[in-house]
Amino acid sequence: MTQHYNSNYGQHYPHGGPVRPTWYARPAGPVRQAPSGQLAGASGIAYPTVSRPDGSTGELVRIILGSLAVGLLGFGLLIIILLQSLTFNGLGVLIVLLSLVPMAFIFLVVLWFNRWKRRNPVWLVLPLLWGAVMAILFTLVVQLVGFSVSSVLIGFDNSMGLYELLYPVLGAPPIEEGAKGIFLAVFAIAARRHFTGPLDGFIYGSLVGAGFAFTENLQYLSASFDEGQFAGLAITFVLRGIVSPLSHSLFTAVAGIAIGFAASRWKWWAAVLAWPLGWSVGTFLHALWNFMAGIVSGLGVFALLVIVALALVNTVIWYSLAFVLRWLEVRKDRAMLDEYRAAGWLTPAEVDTFGSWRGRRQAKRWAAGYPGASATFKKMVRTTIDLANARQRINVHAGGQVEREREMKLLTAFTTQRTQLINSMNSVRSYQPHYHGGFR
Repeated sequence: MTQHYNSNYGQHYPHGGPVRPTWYARPAGPVRQAPSGQLAGASGIAYPTVSRPDGSTGELVRIILGSLAVGLLGFGLLIIILLQSLTFNGLGVLIVLLSLVPMAFIFLVVLWFNRWKRRNPVWLVLPLLWGAVMAILFTLVVQLVGFSVSSVLIGFDNSMGLYELLYPVLGAPPIEEGAKGIFLAVFAIAARRHFTGPLDGFIYGSLVGAGFAFTENLQYLSASFDEGQFAGLAITFVLRGIVSPLSHSLFTAVAGIAIGFAASRWKWWAAVLAWPLGWSVGTFLHALWNFMAGIVSGLGVFALLVIVALALVNTVIWYSLAFVLRWLEVRKDRAMLDEYRAAGWLTPAEVDTFGSWRGRRQAKRWAAGYPGASATFKKMVRTTIDLANARQRINVHAGGQVEREREMKLLTAFTTQRTQLINSMNSVRSYQPHYHGGFR
């Protein structure tokens, strides 16, 4: 079965309107579908015609449960803020706002790196709140149990100087990274369709770390005001909120990257096994940070210079990872879309358009010149991202029959959206250009 473009597809419009775009030029041959709804793809896997839902019910359940978790954790964060405010000395609003600054900054930067594949807002807010609430509670509980057991077994007293020397390096890092990272491991299993690669792990891990740092900052800023009044408050905010806001995000993002890498190549159990590896690296970086900060504490200006240098290294590593991982994700999605080109579902020009930043930008400007075309184009972008993820999951034998049927449904949706876009072009009779000179 073949699918031919509308016969009026190549017409030009008056008044200098845009000509047909290169990315929708008529291909040399017809865009084909495999017989009987089957995809003879590059992987050599046959896909039966969709006969039942593609798992959308399960996805709806996950979204509902995720939204409920966001509501409960949001309420929990409010309780934490109210309880913590008892130590704020009348500066509750100021301390909360100062703690929000680094978290809001990280969230906005993550949104910028989220542009290629726009993740559901629920999956962005949930890790943030997990870090701010559950990871904090988990850490406190483990600390309390650990102190109780150690005091009974070996008579350890947490008021001893040994505690202040060892715990920040040997105790806090593994406990805190475990409390933050367990969310990533569970999420990768429960919603693997949304955890398809290292960039997903980086984003979710960074948000967990940002939430954890927010609640920590409430405590540190309050304590610094008690010790040094406004001068102490200002110094702590500069060091934690401006100089080193990315530390916790980096430590947890490392675990997320390991989980995402495994999830993109093997079955679900690989993501679970990859977590300890990522946790170990994140714990080491966390311990190193605490160790260096403890060594130079009390050395005045020299200590400040060391902290700034370490924070700069963390910042460079975090941003470098973000840019490299996003580049790899774009490259991966383009490769997956190219498999659909090889199977005849997409044209080479469509792969160029939906598989590159430049193609998307040009096509977006072009679509703005036709009624309804912009909305359709946005749907096509979303569909191609979902298709790339589906193909990747199928290639690593994840999702089974449900994922194959979902892929067929997405391919059908893309074909329908393509027709809608062409119809938007053909419905125009008079046009005043938004993009001068047209898009060629």
